Amino acid sequence: MAEITLASLIEEQKVRITTLHSCEEFPYYQYDDWEDYQKWVAKTIRFLNINYPNDKFVMDFEKMSENILVPTQQNALLAILEAIASMPTIVPVENKVKNKGTEPITIKNTINNANNQSQSQEQSMAVNIFLEAIKDDLTGRQVKELKEVIKESGSDKEKSRDGIIAKLKSFGSDVASNIVANIITNPLIWSSL
Repeated sequence: MAEITLASLIEEQKVRITTLHSCEEFPYYQYDDWEDYQKWVAKTIRFLNINYPNDKFVMDFEKMSENILVPTQQNALLAILEAIASMPTIVPVENKVKNKGTEPITIKNTINNANNQSQSQEQSMAVNIFLEAIKDDLTGRQVKELKEVIKESGSDKEKSRDGIIAKLKSFGSDVASNIVANIITNPLIWSSL
């Protein structure tokens, strides 16, 4: 296995960003190598925490990596890595607290976002698994019809739910069961059962 360096992590992201594409049926972005992207994020966060402990920009990177996948977010992750590479001095996380009218006291914080990161990645993976299952079993026209149902119901989740159920039933009883079966048989879900 090749040695992991900040330069190699930057280069990997530069190449990957060129493959980011939007999905036609839904307003979201994806990578075809989603699992490799997740591994890259985990490796990068680990590398940064080992080599730049308590750096403000490491926390920024972790927070930014939890956001929904869009080109600006992906470029921001790359920009953080490039900034660290060009100026590697650790920028500590600091909070200034007034000490009853005297000089401020500096408090350094160490925050562990690993749990939040994991939850965010799991949610993102779940969304991608769900969207893949829908793309496999619905036509573009059916997806548009579902979007219309959601649009018509506005923010009323109950009305939206009822409309979606009715629309799925109108597509045929096998469509909903095929979507559920595709979700359950996805290797990430299947291994968790």
